[in-house]
Amino acid sequence: MEEIIFEDIMSPGVVLSNYIELPECKKYYPDYLKTEQIINLSLNDKLDPSNLPRNAALVYKTNLYITDDNGNIAYFDCDMRHTADAGKIRSQHKEYKSVGGKDALHPDMDAGHFGISLGQHPSIAMEQHKHTNRYGAWRKFEIGWNKLSEEGHEVNVKAVFVESDEDGTYSPFWCIREIIDKEEVNEYVITNDDLQ
Repeated sequence: MEEIIFEDIMSPGVVLSNYIELPECKKYYPDYLKTEQIINLSLNDKLDPSNLPRNAALVYKTNLYITDDNGNIAYFDCDMRHTADAGKIRSQHKEYKSVGGKDALHPDMDAGHFGISLGQHPSIAMEQHKHTNRYGAWRKFEIGWNKLSEEGHEVNVKAVFVESDEDGTYSPFWCIREIIDKEEVNEYVITNDDLQ
């Protein structure tokens, strides 16, 4: 089932036509990304987010992360589900820090997760501006998705990271699509800086 997303944000939009078959569903991803391997992750797996496999589909539960030619996360399709023990999980996975703080290739960057408290794999992180990650738009989205999940809503988020950095995990802006209860669809652009 081919789908075009972000038509209002990017011209001509992003075509989701490739897919990975998961036990519970098919997860579609952009036609411009190629995958040469599928890697199924468990919570115990530890990946270095600054050195992810290139052109790979990383699968964790019902979450799909696609890397580009440089090994950067270029797309994800994730079900955001509240996780009660996120702090404990984070404390057991320090490898995510390899892309932020003093190891970041760009100024003022944190090692930003896509939501450990929302059931995402703790190794998967990228350079997020410290404002966006701690107080800004992305953090506000995480809080909102967590609240919706705790209330029993289904929250799915798809994201395209554009203009990836050949030498790091930085992307200057992200296109985000949230789907709530398989009905309500919203699309946003987040800049990876201190402006939002």
